[in-house]
Amino acid sequence: MGSTRDFIAATLSDAALPALRRPVEDVIYETLDRRQIPNRTDFTELRDLVNSLRGQLTGATGGVRKLAERIEELEDRVAELEDELAAVKAGAAPKS
Repeated sequence: MGSTRDFIAATLSDAALPALRRPVEDVIYETLDRRQIPNRTDFTELRDLVNSLRGQLTGATGGVRKLAERIEELEDRVAELEDELAAVKAGAAPKS
């Protein structure tokens, strides 16, 4: 008797599943939208945005590094010129 009841319950639930599936999915998606829970598309868009920003950041970092090196070179050159100017003002010959 128990197996007959299980068989009938399984048959009824299999028949009812397609009719209940769509409303249950709708309720779940509405709840997710209302709570603004990210879905796979949101995560994919976020990943793509981070990857593009990573590339821009790498380029900017390289540019800043080159600028810092150039500034150091210019500071060294300014220091050399200041030394030469001080030597000229003191009446000594320039080091060059």
